[in-house]
Amino acid sequence: MAADPRTVVEDFIAAFAAVDADAMGALLDEGVAAHITNAQGGADLIEGRGELLSRIGSVDYGAAELSIDVTNAIEPAPGQVLAMAEVRASAPTGEKLHNFAAHLCTVSDGRITEWWMVEALPAESDRFWAEVTAG
Repeated sequence: MAADPRTVVEDFIAAFAAVDADAMGALLDEGVAAHITNAQGGADLIEGRGELLSRIGSVDYGAAELSIDVTNAIEPAPGQVLAMAEVRASAPTGEKLHNFAAHLCTVSDGRITEWWMVEALPAESDRFWAEVTAG
């Protein structure tokens, strides 16, 4: 029996916070369609598990102390989860990021098939992670 959709999404967010690509990959469908906030406030479409994990891996999330806490999650429709998360990160330089993100995911057979991620402060997040990744 597949895990319930809410557990799948919460486990995915926890794996992201832990920078655990294997755990993230196990929760993503091979053909996942991800719509991820960009610095301009729009959304970039990333298609496929490999492409999505590559995009996530292009940012050095492990270079900062990162926490992502789900503050609320609801199931607006069967197989769909909307999770709100609070994001906090501290860079080795002492710079800090505090942001919020909404994750709307469709889950089928225990895997995320579609993911919409919208940040409250996309430009701030982009700037912070670009600086952390640049080292």
